[in-house]
Amino acid sequence: MKVLIYDHTCAYLTPGGKTTHALKLQQEISKLGVDIQFARWWDQSQEDADIIHFLSADADMAKTAKQKGMKTFFSMIFDFESNKSERAKRYQRIKNRFIDKLPYSVSKSAYWKALPYMDMVQFMHIYDKSNAFAYFPRLLREDKTVLIPHAYDPAEMNISSHLDIKEMKFPDKYLVSVANISPRKQTLKLAQYAKASQVPVVFMGSHRDDLYYKQFMQEVDNKYVYYPGYVSKTWRDCIESHASGFVLLSLGESGCIAVYEAAAYHMPLLLSNKPWAWGYEHPTDIFFCDQQDSNAAIGQLRQFYEKAGKLERPPFQIHTWAEVAKKYIDCYESILRR
Repeated sequence: MKVLIYDHTCAYLTPGGKTTHALKLQQEISKLGVDIQFARWWDQSQEDADIIHFLSADADMAKTAKQKGMKTFFSMIFDFESNKSERAKRYQRIKNRFIDKLPYSVSKSAYWKALPYMDMVQFMHIYDKSNAFAYFPRLLREDKTVLIPHAYDPAEMNISSHLDIKEMKFPDKYLVSVANISPRKQTLKLAQYAKASQVPVVFMGSHRDDLYYKQFMQEVDNKYVYYPGYVSKTWRDCIESHASGFVLLSLGESGCIAVYEAAAYHMPLLLSNKPWAWGYEHPTDIFFCDQQDSNAAIGQLRQFYEKAGKLERPPFQIHTWAEVAKKYIDCYESILRR
């Protein structure tokens, strides 16, 4: 079996979870004996691939792959749509139907145009899947969809015994938030809530040198808002292993790898009270923040902090990348048998 991973996102322009997802898939699936490569547009030697695993929808490429006899697998990230209000969803579905009435030469760039050419569509959780079916009931089939969650890599944990957390000059008890400094992650809002609730939060994540980042940096006071920046894997391990809890007020995710990694450190989680945060398997210690209501959110953040502490087990059922790699291979084999 030969698999190509295809995407049009450039990691050097937009680093994030999609890059990690692709790298971990290639790393772990290849360990199980599958020839899995990143698609190289210039390399004709890849024409004997059996499957193209799409991380971005591309109707023309998927159609061409099918014509060449290849199978197609699509990891569908539907987080933005799943977390809209019901009114916004209805409006978007009307807008989509209008786009569908346009000539194909104009509408072919719409991501859902690729769905008829996919042999299998994967979702990270049930809320993405149910919303996608509501949007595209004629383009999706139950027997051609699968749920496979994100995961964590145990090889990136417990690697910081040589570091001293005291060098960071954090308080003895703190929360951590791992995410890009961006409006979607609502980093600035969380920083403001941290100050208002007098809860120390350590932020880790990459950033763009834009106005939003500059506004966030104005909140950094090294009393309640800490930002050591985009730290190394060893320092990240050190900081997370000493944190009492994890908080993320994102507007939308499809699983969120940082949440799985936080769970692997046995931290309780405070997440946005939105569909993306409701889809984790068998939750025991996930709490939800009404982030749109500042008074409620400030109180919830304070209450979470006061009770936060390391757990005896993960706050929901988690998997390693090695474990989910087997699920992907099962799907690959099933579409090859069709």
